[in-house]
Amino acid sequence: MNTDHLRALAAAVDEGTFDAAAAALRISGSAFSQRIKALEKDAGQVLLTRTVPVGTTSAGDRMLRLARQVAVLEDETRRSLGQGTGGRTVLSVAVNADSMATWFVEVLRQAATWDDAVLQLHLEDQEHTHELLRSGTVIAAITEDPAPVSGCLSMELGAMDYHAVAASALLDRYRREDGSVDFGAVPVQEFGTRDSLQRSRLAAWRAGQRGQPSGSGASGVGTGGDGTGAAGPPLHQVPTVGGFNAAVAAGLGWGMIPAGQLPEGVLEGTHPDLVAIPELGQSRVTLHWQRWSAGTEALDRLTAAVQQAARNMT
Repeated sequence: MNTDHLRALAAAVDEGTFDAAAAALRISGSAFSQRIKALEKDAGQVLLTRTVPVGTTSAGDRMLRLARQVAVLEDETRRSLGQGTGGRTVLSVAVNADSMATWFVEVLRQAATWDDAVLQLHLEDQEHTHELLRSGTVIAAITEDPAPVSGCLSMELGAMDYHAVAASALLDRYRREDGSVDFGAVPVQEFGTRDSLQRSRLAAWRAGQRGQPSGSGASGVGTGGDGTGAAGPPLHQVPTVGGFNAAVAAGLGWGMIPAGQLPEGVLEGTHPDLVAIPELGQSRVTLHWQRWSAGTEALDRLTAAVQQAARNMT
């Protein structure tokens, strides 16, 4: 397949419209359209939806991955042969927010010394970062899924421990006469709609209240603690790491916080305002690094940096 046609496909997705993609490639709109038509004729399928922004069909997703791989390999090979134009290898990586705020910072420190590559980071929940890898949006991802995406390598990095934490004053508002807390009513915080950590811990607590194993259909946020289907506790969404932790400290709701982000004294029970919640327990999330199996010098270097930084994860 013609590499110019593949680059046009990637540009259409990245820029959102054919006109913007043509401008980015410094060609006319007519020439750009001809490249896309030629690629679709070669593939025998429609690859792009003519919407704003431009989207990909299922066949387009597979072709987009090829387009990004070809672009990276071609650019790096040209530079190694002294034929480059001074451009840099683009390393698009999907990272979960908690890693980004903690151990992945060491990767950024190393990347700051690289003159031949730039990072493009995509924030997504660790349960879903592999979807960006599968679609071709990124060339590597930190993911909870150990099963390698087709054409990729998967390697275990380590685990992050999350603890259920709340402000003492918040729990006191929902404390029963016997001293226990009704977690079926205490407000809950989530990072976003894809964040299932809190729901899974609340489901386990509810199952324990009914004397059931946590995997026996116990429900999460949105159903009452008595199993009747009544409305669940208030559910807040706070989509930044700093904001999420600050909101827990302010008493907005309880949430799962990585051990590396906990203020001193929370786990020991000596913090003046925050407490770990033993009734909700903790979750261990094992992370994996998935990357293209086709190696480039820049991607291999990034992989080594990620593996080195991950040693400090726990």
